[in-house]
Amino acid sequence: MPIISSYQRVLKMYFSAEDRQLIESLEYNPSLKPGYEALKGCLVWDDEGLFIVGLSEDGREKLADLWIARLILFHDLDRHTLDDSYFKDAWNLAVAQLQGWPGFNRLVLSAEDRAFYEHCLTNASEL
Repeated sequence: MPIISSYQRVLKMYFSAEDRQLIESLEYNPSLKPGYEALKGCLVWDDEGLFIVGLSEDGREKLADLWIARLILFHDLDRHTLDDSYFKDAWNLAVAQLQGWPGFNRLVLSAEDRAFYEHCLTNASEL
């Protein structure tokens, strides 16, 4: 059985047309403060689709992949996953196929958001 590269796993349209439409309807709100998604170890803002009604389970999983990808590509370059190439490929496909996801506007953390992230990492057992 041939080995399938991580890029081949995500080569098709990253989000379904229905999920893409829902995600593209989200509006970026720069005044929001992040929350910490402890299971993924990353920051998430409320306007990034966490609570979007009607999003498929696959769409939710792929949004979570984008949060992880953003973490390892932009927010915390020292963090790694078991398959960084999968998340990098997912990010690149989403950037190419998805317009206007609010998370694309948060590639650089403010000093306040960086401090919050560091606090969450340091105190993860208390969260």
